[in-house]
Amino acid sequence: MAHGVRYPVADPADWAAIGRLSPLRRLALALRERRYRRRAPPAADAAGAGLTPAGPVRPLAAGDLALVCVLRNVAAYLDAFLDHYRRLGVTRFVLVDDRSTDGTAERLAAQGDVDLFTAAASFAEGGRGLAWRDALFTLYGRGRWYLNVDADEFLVFPGSETRRIPDLIADLERAGRKRCLAPMLDLYPTGALRDADPSGGRHPLEVSPMIDGDGYEIRAEKFTLAVRGGPRTRLFGNAIRLTKFPLILVDEATSLAGGSIHGPLPIARNFAPVNAVLLHFKFSAASVEEFPRLAREGQHFGGSMFYRQISEADGFGADLSLAYPGSLRVGDTQDLVRRGFMQDPRAP
Repeated sequence: MAHGVRYPVADPADWAAIGRLSPLRRLALALRERRYRRRAPPAADAAGAGLTPAGPVRPLAAGDLALVCVLRNVAAYLDAFLDHYRRLGVTRFVLVDDRSTDGTAERLAAQGDVDLFTAAASFAEGGRGLAWRDALFTLYGRGRWYLNVDADEFLVFPGSETRRIPDLIADLERAGRKRCLAPMLDLYPTGALRDADPSGGRHPLEVSPMIDGDGYEIRAEKFTLAVRGGPRTRLFGNAIRLTKFPLILVDEATSLAGGSIHGPLPIARNFAPVNAVLLHFKFSAASVEEFPRLAREGQHFGGSMFYRQISEADGFGADLSLAYPGSLRVGDTQDLVRRGFMQDPRAP
């Protein structure tokens, strides 16, 4: 799929072409893979990555489903995050607290299903958290599926109102896939940012229930199938890749730090239809202070260039409304399937 396809996908038949790789493209990916692996940083264990557990490291049982996440100052929606993934079947949260100052770490320490780590290095020095994640995969065991998300990402997939992550894993395995491609759909409020207060334990969809309903593109890029678009592109020219792989079979070949959060190694596994989406709690009243702070700290990609681009844009502030005629209120998962945001892997 050399050319881009409009996303959401209007014709369900188009899903068959998305992610299809020709023999020549597979060869090109194999050569690129070799280059990426040669330049990849050496793998480290948890201690070598500078991670210190807050308590004993408990092995995972065969039936456990672990979620790995790096988080910072997420107390406002921490309960919603934990509740969401517990409901989906997560039995262990393996979390790195990146120097939170809002009580996040203290609250996590009281959770019986959380294994909490701290890091000696900064987020940027930890490869924007990728080296930490790789080290935790090794510590807890490769050859198993993991959730691999950020704390502001809420995974949904066809039927996830009643189905659980193991059901999605079974769908993927039947299709011969080793990871699930899911774009981030940025959530934003119905009106001005100032009115979208995330405090008080409110669920993100109560605070910011809207997404862009059109204006995206999906295209095969050099190391992944990329979805671009959404409000950050529409309003700020911020064409970041939205593609992530929040559910991934981590084997000995898997590497985040050798690739990207948007395209882990092996890269040939990064081309498949969209079978889930990440509801991305990006815009609320808290963004008005958070985005400039992240831009100043410079810990994210390109010295936090995307946060700087937004925070310095004309009109960004408490009075900003991201709504436009194409805004959609997030519905149930079958509505997302019907609109073409994701394909149901159970479909014939």
